[in-house]
Amino acid sequence: MSSQNNWNNPDMYYQQPQSNAGGSYGAQSYSQNAYAANAQYAGGPAYVYQPLPPTNVLAIVGMCASIFGFISSIFIGGIAGIVMGHIARKQIRERGERGDGMAVAALWVGYIGTALWVLFWVLYVGVFVLIFGVAMVGAGSAS
Repeated sequence: MSSQNNWNNPDMYYQQPQSNAGGSYGAQSYSQNAYAANAQYAGGPAYVYQPLPPTNVLAIVGMCASIFGFISSIFIGGIAGIVMGHIARKQIRERGERGDGMAVAALWVGYIGTALWVLFWVLYVGVFVLIFGVAMVGAGSAS
């Protein structure tokens, strides 16, 4: 049978169920509703998954603040990330929430970022003080 002859026959692959009067293996009784659930193909036991505990919001905000403080010259963001990271770890222990890794990341990034920015600004100001100090000493001895 060619496919061109079957364009107007939507039930080309549908076969009527064969009734087996002998009651042998594979004999099934068919109901009027062809779309009803078939007990033969019914699924196994349903798996019930326990919902995950929520992620601590303070850990997320603390990590974002620490990253912001690390990449910008506003090291107050790193200090805020450190504070929020410590508070988030305490809340996670008490409430059983998720996000301990983010809270630890907020602490690490906050401490390292704040230390690097404080070191940068101390050296930056120190170099200017040294340059202007030498310039003032040189200007005072020339007169």
